Amino acid sequence: MAAESGRKGLAGRDRGPRMMHRIGLAAVLLAALLPWPAAEAGFMDRVKDIYGMPERVEELQQQYDAAQEELDASVKRSEETIRKFQQTQEQLLQENQELKSRNARLEEAIGQMEAAERAEAERNRRITRTALAAGGLVVLYFVLMRVVRLAVWRRTR
Repeated sequence: MAAESGRKGLAGRDRGPRMMHRIGLAAVLLAALLPWPAAEAGFMDRVKDIYGMPERVEELQQQYDAAQEELDASVKRSEETIRKFQQTQEQLLQENQELKSRNARLEEAIGQMEAAERAEAERNRRITRTALAAGGLVVLYFVLMRVVRLAVWRRTR
């Protein structure tokens, strides 16, 4: 028995590679002949997708480049807008300072004009009072002169 099992082992080894080759060939033929409905289509699609990947990668790269250019353009537009905004803001701040100083000068001029107007009104009141007082004194002088003449006339009569 040991001898028989030894021969089978030797014979099995000699037939092993041939037998494996035949089994592999049968498996390939069987795989080629049997229909693979879903798996074959999915596998083939995947193979096609794999071979089509460079084109898709190139397309994606182009889309990425276009998006990057658009983003760069948008960033440049934003930076330009920010720069213009800052210039406008600086210009407006400068104009605001100029207007503040002009407003201060105008308020000072208005204050001076009001002071001059008040001084003129006070001078006019003094002139009016002086004129009225002088007119009153003149009238009083004439009245007193008449009274004195009347008194002198009565005494002499």
